Amino acid sequence: MKTGALLAASFLLALAMVACGKAEAPSPTATSTAQLTPQPSPTMTPAGPSPTPAPTAVPNVCKANPSPVNPADPNIIVRSPEPGTAVRSPLHITGLARVFEAQFNVTLYGELGGVIAETAGMAEQGQELSPFEVELTFAVGREQPACLWVYDLSAKDGSRMDVVQVPIALAPSP
Repeated sequence: MKTGALLAASFLLALAMVACGKAEAPSPTATSTAQLTPQPSPTMTPAGPSPTPAPTAVPNVCKANPSPVNPADPNIIVRSPEPGTAVRSPLHITGLARVFEAQFNVTLYGELGGVIAETAGMAEQGQELSPFEVELTFAVGREQPACLWVYDLSAKDGSRMDVVQVPIALAPSP
């Protein structure tokens, strides 16, 4: 009895909505089934700078970042090379850094994770975000993906901190 009254009330509500132009009239049935069509989920894009760049045409061979920069207040920002850029030696690296005694480190890792080249860099000032430029010389025999790391070393234990990773492609010198 309750089912019949509920069905009649649902039908009258649907009929009233159709009369007001708010819905289409459903066909009267004892039961109804809804079919959901899967929709692709939207891709989330983070707001603000990201320490690990978005995927590019260059394969990202960067390993897990042991100590990413704080995106709200980064101590190191790499302006060039941009993610996905193909580069030749010497690699010109620019950006901003706020690091102890203005000194930071740069390491270039090959596609298998081995060190291709490394050097130390200096920012114009130490305790405020200031510009830097570094040239890194490397040699490769063929084109290959790589991961550039720019980072500070902890005075406490020597561990890498504020690591910025940039996936790039290395090209051999002509």
